[in-house]
Amino acid sequence: MIALTMMTATEVVSYDETKYFFWTVPVSTAVLYLIYVNGKPYRMPKEEEIKSILALVFTFLCLMIAFFAAILIGH
Repeated sequence: MIALTMMTATEVVSYDETKYFFWTVPVSTAVLYLIYVNGKPYRMPKEEEIKSILALVFTFLCLMIAFFAAILIGH
């Protein structure tokens, strides 16, 4: 998703070519989550929890950079 956002921002591909992917990823992610969710929560060790949080923060920062690149290139 982040790679497609960056490719769209830098005009490697157009939004019209990838718009269906952008529409289906959030829906499919929610459906897959509901299919695979377990009734009881999984307790991660503290070290794994910190690694997961850092990975999520890094992914979010990459997504924000992609959005700002799209805004700056668009103007």
